[in-house]
Amino acid sequence: MTELVGVAAVAVVAWFAAGTIWNVHTGRALMRWMQGGLPALGSRTSVRWLGSTAVEMVLGDAKPPFAAVTLVIFLEPRDLPWWPISRARGRRDTLIIRGVLRRAPALELEALDPASWSGRDALPRVPREWLAREGKIAAHYESSPALERADALLALAARAGMQVARLSVRRAAPHFQLHILLPDCARPAREFFEAVHGLSELALK
Repeated sequence: MTELVGVAAVAVVAWFAAGTIWNVHTGRALMRWMQGGLPALGSRTSVRWLGSTAVEMVLGDAKPPFAAVTLVIFLEPRDLPWWPISRARGRRDTLIIRGVLRRAPALELEALDPASWSGRDALPRVPREWLAREGKIAAHYESSPALERADALLALAARAGMQVARLSVRRAAPHFQLHILLPDCARPAREFFEAVHGLSELALK
């Protein structure tokens, strides 16, 4: 029994180390790629690791229509033995962009992938009086113009190659949220972040 406990302890430590290394490598590689595009949103980035599964990047001097922008690289918990269970429940490596806009949007909406962790987490906070359209990306909206805006935003995101888990436009801060699977680093980062900037402008029209 003592030998089995020792083997299990070594296995858990090895799993933790391997998962941590994997996540750190993934996060650093994405941050290197992002450097070529972040000036489209703002400058003077401050970075901090939140454990081994998240990296927070705060941009200063945010470009209009943003007043402030925070990005979070949210990684799968590969350092934990129950990672396969988390993955089966829809958690994937995700880039989260949260923006405070310089004025509140006129329309409110939530576009959610119900199979994703982001979608399930946001769903309980959708106002009950809102209308809904089911689909691979479910649209929750306060009015017909808001649904049209949701469709326009999702179309723009699709053209930019984004796999959306959540796209949120709200009158209360953070006014703009975009949760997507990690972008294709073979594409120029500048194009990606210009598309994000375009989404924020469309959210305010």
